[in-house]
Formats: sequence, C-alpha cells, structure tokens
Amino acid sequence: MPRKVFHSVPSDGVWKVRSNGRTISQHRTQRASEKAAIRASRRIESKGGMAQAVLHKSNNRIREERTYGRDPRRSRG
Repeated sequence: MPRKVFHSVPSDGVWKVRSNGRTISQHRTQRASEKAAIRASRRIESKGGMAQAVLHKSNNRIREERTYGRDPRRSRG
C-alpha cells in the first residue's frame, strides 16, 4: 500500500493542507494547518495504512516530516 502524504503549505495568504496536488483544507494559521495534516495522517494510520505529514515553513521549505504507520524502511531518527 502506498504512503499517503499530506503537506501543510502557505498559499496566497492562507495555509493549505494538500495531498496529491489537491487542496484538502484551508486554514488561517500555520498551526491549524499543521494540526489538520497530522490529524489526517493519524486517521490513515488508524486504518492500518501509512501516511506522512510534511510541514513547511512560511518560505515553503520543508521544516519537518512525520511518518505514521509501519515504515518499511529502516532509518534512524
């Protein structure tokens, strides 16, 4: 089963949660967008799937990545 990836990204003065190029939700703050991306990832994990929340900074660079579910790769940290 492929991993579902949720990005929390700034866009046009708001923060969006995007997956597969589509906007899932829109938020006024970065914090709210990150919470929504994490919540969506955990929902996938609770159904036995793999998910990832990719949290971006306001300059659109990746700040943090969080993996949920059983990750088939063995990597530290």
